[in-house]
Amino acid sequence: MDEIHKTVTEFAIAMVERQHSFFLNDSMDNSEHIPAIGRIADTAYVYLKRKGVSLEVAEEIKKELISHGKSLFVEVWMKTEEGEEPFGEEDREEAEETFDELLKEGNR
Repeated sequence: MDEIHKTVTEFAIAMVERQHSFFLNDSMDNSEHIPAIGRIADTAYVYLKRKGVSLEVAEEIKKELISHGKSLFVEVWMKTEEGEEPFGEEDREEAEETFDELLKEGNR
């Protein structure tokens, strides 16, 4: 991976994680949080394209950032309180679908 790819990816992942922390600590709504993840990924994509990075590589990095944000979101969704039954695969699918839908809505 080229140095600019690595630097932008690491920086954007840090931003996604900071956004996620803000989401958890400040009770931000899913409909605000998930589009923010999308904007971070879009910004990295646009920046990389401006720097002459191929569309394929920029798109790959964008997908990696969204995937990371989605993983963090699903992880929180799937957490249970002590003594509660663990969530199942249907719940994981619901979390993933919710993320995808809100991401799509945020890109309109």
